[in-house]
Amino acid sequence: MPVYSSHLLSYSDLRIGLRIREVRQRLGLTLHDFAARSGLSPARLSQIENEEHVLDLRQAFAIAKALGTPLESLLPPERNVPYEITREEEAHSREPREGRIYAGAKGDRPTRNVYWPLAELFVGRQMEPMLGRIMPSDDEELQFSRHHDHEFAFVLKGGIEFAIETTTGRECHELMPGDCVSFRSNLPHRLRSLSAEPAESLHVFSSTSTPLRAPLEWLSSGQTNDENGGGDARIGGELAFLRAAHGWTVKSMAQLVGLSERHLRQIEEGRRGVRLDTMMTFARAFGEPLRHFIRNGPQAEPCYFIQRASDIDRIPGRKRRHPLARPQMGVTFDYLPLARGFPFRYTHPYLLHVPNVGIESLTTHEHHGQELIYMLDGQIELTTYAEDIEVKETLRPGDSCYLDATVPHLVRGQSRNPYSQTSASVLVVFWCPLGESYLFDLPVADNAAAPEDVDSDKQPEPLSARRRR
Repeated sequence: MPVYSSHLLSYSDLRIGLRIREVRQRLGLTLHDFAARSGLSPARLSQIENEEHVLDLRQAFAIAKALGTPLESLLPPERNVPYEITREEEAHSREPREGRIYAGAKGDRPTRNVYWPLAELFVGRQMEPMLGRIMPSDDEELQFSRHHDHEFAFVLKGGIEFAIETTTGRECHELMPGDCVSFRSNLPHRLRSLSAEPAESLHVFSSTSTPLRAPLEWLSSGQTNDENGGGDARIGGELAFLRAAHGWTVKSMAQLVGLSERHLRQIEEGRRGVRLDTMMTFARAFGEPLRHFIRNGPQAEPCYFIQRASDIDRIPGRKRRHPLARPQMGVTFDYLPLARGFPFRYTHPYLLHVPNVGIESLTTHEHHGQELIYMLDGQIELTTYAEDIEVKETLRPGDSCYLDATVPHLVRGQSRNPYSQTSASVLVVFWCPLGESYLFDLPVADNAAAPEDVDSDKQPEPLSARRRR
């Protein structure tokens, strides 16, 4: 699950003109000799070698043939980098992505909210982290959307109204800076700024099975507008979305699962139920587990969980486990769980206050899954590996890093204040299908008690309930 090093480069970084000149001179060829061999003019070859002309593929292959070398030998070596770092200024310099609302036969239409991807180069990612700009909206402009699996949203600036259609009706909550919510995003939901100014937030869309595809697919609802979020319409809409995401036609899909085209259309339109044996065939065709289609029925609870900023530091911290035995264990940090009351997920968000300790007292971690690190304040140094090379990267507020957690990695604080006990505050979101008990030493109470039995995890009364009174 790498980031390919060539994806991080621009054309000028290739220095291909310089490499061509070095090979030509090593072969003892003049520009005129080179022109006769390649079919390009001496003037064009001079421009190429001086980086004044961008090669097209036809020219590149002609030059490689004339030099008697494979084209890839003229390019920098490709390396697999197991992490992607996005700097704060870099993220906002990109074109934002629009959120989308599914409008049935009319297709998708944009919302006012926009998002900036933080890990779009990481191949095989199971989470889609994005920075969000949540816009104010009038009541008549508000639209609900939904998409696959789960979402974690953390408010960075401003206030956000979060509304969701649950099995018992619509519920609304106000989220302020430092508040966060984990929810079943296959249910209709909406986000809007509470003031006339846009709010800023971090969002992590997560998958419970196969890796994510394009970011826009997670900002689009490819599902039906069925208000109950369940039943034949929900299942049919999800099947239609997955078929379109794979680029399959109704005809090819019908042949793959052994149905007639008419039968498949009726299922996708919610006009016909799906037998369980047929659903198993769909699951195999899409490479999804069967539970992907049946786990989020209307009876699944809870639908969401809110963690208030004011309660976070009162939550007992958890210690990381070391899946690999180590002869000498280093200092272990306290991680504060942000979604104890939301068990239906593979994504585990935590807040980490990084202690101000020396690197000699720390040890590396490697474990199954992936991680997102997002810097809230302070400064840390991340140590990991790119193939056989140890690398160190400094992360500052607003920076993020998405990494393959199976590669050894280490985080330590960097503080110039010798009196400070904490160097940085960091959001860490783990994706791990082996569960939190694989990653952390969980208290017995967390395994035995229902979320409502833990006082710090009780949910606030929704605004909709207060307004009804």
